[in-house]
Amino acid sequence: MKNEYMRPATELSLPVVAGTVSGDPVRVGAVNGVAATSAGEGGNDAGFASVVTDARSYIYEVSGAIAGPFTPVFITARNGATAPVLTVTDPGGGVKPWGYTVPKVGESGVRAATSGPAVVRPAQV
Repeated sequence: MKNEYMRPATELSLPVVAGTVSGDPVRVGAVNGVAATSAGEGGNDAGFASVVTDARSYIYEVSGAIAGPFTPVFITARNGATAPVLTVTDPGGGVKPWGYTVPKVGESGVRAATSGPAVVRPAQV
């Protein structure tokens, strides 16, 4: 197709914060995704990682009660070697959600517990 650069462009080498490891949730500009490689590995330059940006869902530890399907989930900043934390608590200030909860098949998607694993799909603009 005319003007096509690459296909499907769902796993891109993108700049990530220091300490990013494979499986970490990341935000690069307006794009949310999951690191498929650790920073500087898999053919990426230092400070870059392969980031999956399609509509896959992932299981992450999420703090806070989940009201139901597609509850917004926010990402906190990495703190040194500590991976980013996902939370349902809106930090305010116009921060957009990193993703949304997705119920497992046969489940309601509601969780009263204050933390635990949840299926999350990164949000895209």
